[in-house]
Amino acid sequence: MKVNRNTLLERLDICRPGLSHKEIIEETIRFIFTGENITTFNDEICILAPYPTDFQCSVNGEELYKILSGIKEDEVDITLENDQMRIKSKKTRAGLSTIIGEKERVDSLVKKLQDSTFGKGFWRRLPKDFVEGITLCMFNASKDMTTGVRCCVAVNEDKIYSSDSVRISRFIMDGTVKEMLIPARNAVELVKYPIKKYGKSEGWLHFITDDQVMFNCRMMVGEYPYTIDRFFEKKSTYGPFTMPDELGEIMKSIVIMATGDEVVAKMVEMKIEEGKITCRSEKERGWIEKEVDFEYTGKPLIFYINPIFFAQILTKATALSLTQGEEFPDKATFSQEKYRHMIALPE
Repeated sequence: MKVNRNTLLERLDICRPGLSHKEIIEETIRFIFTGENITTFNDEICILAPYPTDFQCSVNGEELYKILSGIKEDEVDITLENDQMRIKSKKTRAGLSTIIGEKERVDSLVKKLQDSTFGKGFWRRLPKDFVEGITLCMFNASKDMTTGVRCCVAVNEDKIYSSDSVRISRFIMDGTVKEMLIPARNAVELVKYPIKKYGKSEGWLHFITDDQVMFNCRMMVGEYPYTIDRFFEKKSTYGPFTMPDELGEIMKSIVIMATGDEVVAKMVEMKIEEGKITCRSEKERGWIEKEVDFEYTGKPLIFYINPIFFAQILTKATALSLTQGEEFPDKATFSQEKYRHMIALPE
């Protein structure tokens, strides 16, 4: 079968988030060619991208991707021969093993997910700002898996929530959806797709794009503490103050020194005091600190925040307020009409 190399690489890129980083079950690190789709499945995420082929097999994902990336010609010939995927271009020839013991089990799981989405009326349209809301809230979820539902982005009716007990975010959508608890580590991948519809089956959430790419991820089960809404009802003590326009660019420039191996784990220190904001990021190999003028007259504030997330916040919510109270810690709130992000301040 002759294929366009760039088109195939684009399809593989779409499916790569479904590859496992750990070779516990070997089939979870492989691209699965079903004849109709390219599929990946890592036991948390399953992605199906339409791509018709005249063969069915699975191959090591990293090896296939690197081989195709290293070919310069536009056209590639792919065939199956002697339990191998044979890849041939004008100047490259390669063979990848297609034999794997777990294939039958994984194929049946993938088929089960596909079958569960075929019912009439299964797909429901998402609000147009669903991805925007998930993106703004997902960084807040707890990184500690022992905290249960706090590791999730919670969606309920027209609201999206996240909280790690120190920070709280809430986004109000233009439409409603059925309740879903999306593990934040899956939400980070989900927001990369232009999803338009969703559905739910036993233990799974399903999302689909206009070109029929399907993103499936496991749904957490539990009772989310929606009572956190009450914190947003407290009247502010100071503010609102308008954040400086250049603060978002500062966040992008100091992220290189921010601690945290993963994007969602990176943190910088924010110190707000009369007349200025000081932003500092530090790790073992060095540090960077930047100041910006700020018309602020309240009590000094120090808190830690994800710089990538904060840069996104500042495109939507530039008003800062400080709330003091006896029943809960002092809190700094960044807000706009649809979105609020609250941080508990250290005493």
